[in-house]
Formats: sequence, structure tokens, C-alpha cells
Amino acid sequence: ALGELLSSSPTLEHLDISSNKLTPETVQLLFSGIQHTSTLKWLSLDFNPLGCGGAVPLLKSRVAHNLSCLRLRDTGIGEEDCRALCSLLLESTRLRWFDISNNDLPSVAMQLIVSGLQDNTTVNNLYVMKNSLDNETAVSLLKSPLAHRLCVFSL
Repeated sequence: ALGELLSSSPTLEHLDISSNKLTPETVQLLFSGIQHTSTLKWLSLDFNPLGCGGAVPLLKSRVAHNLSCLRLRDTGIGEEDCRALCSLLLESTRLRWFDISNNDLPSVAMQLIVSGLQDNTTVNNLYVMKNSLDNETAVSLLKSPLAHRLCVFSL
């Protein structure tokens, strides 16, 4: 029902489904519902237990490339999601607001995010707090061109 409702909404721009305890199955239905939406610009899945790999279908979709805001705070995403996020960050020309806080991501996953951000020219609000950022990765991020254009940077 949710997928059908979302797919039939030609003007949907802002979708906040935070704190709904979405299961991976529900997330799949949601993603199938929004995959053909060209108007969605703002998506928040904060505080839903997506789990490792749970956001990958969305991150690899056409919809993700149209987003200006993507919030995945405290969703339990993992390294597989970070690989897809890295690709999205390298390819996206619209993403401005990016929040992956409170996911307890290991250093390896954070290195993927930082490598995706290195050449990204659009993100200007970045939230990565409460993840494992080793010194080398943090310095790399702080020395990147990204650090000089950020409006909000929460490390």
C-alpha cells in the first residue's frame, strides 16, 4: 500500500519516515514505490533499523541521484552501504545535506565515505559524528576542498 501510494504521487518532494521501525522488507516496498519518483528531493530514514546493506537498493537507484538531502542517521548501515554511498557521492550533482551520524561505522567504511566526498562539489552540510574516524581519515577529510565549502560540519 505504501509503495503504491508513493509511486502515484507525482509531486512528492519531501519524505520523512524517521523512527518508524521499518523492517528490511518494508524498506524494499518503500524503495520500489519511490524508484520512479522524479520529484523527491529530501529523504529522511533516520532511526530505522535498516541494517547492513539495507540502504543499498535506494543508494543505487535513480531517485538517490535527484536528492538534495539524504539522512541515514542511526540506521545501522554498514560497509556495503558505504560502498554505495561512495559511488553516490562521486556521481551526485544535487546532494547538499548528508547525514550518516550515529551508525558506529568502522574506519574502513568511513574511508569509503571520505573518498566519495573528496571530489564531490555539492555537499555543504555534513554530519558524520559517532562513527569511527581514524586520524588519517579525519585529516584527509579536513584537508580536502570539501572542508572549505561546508556550511555545517559535524564530526
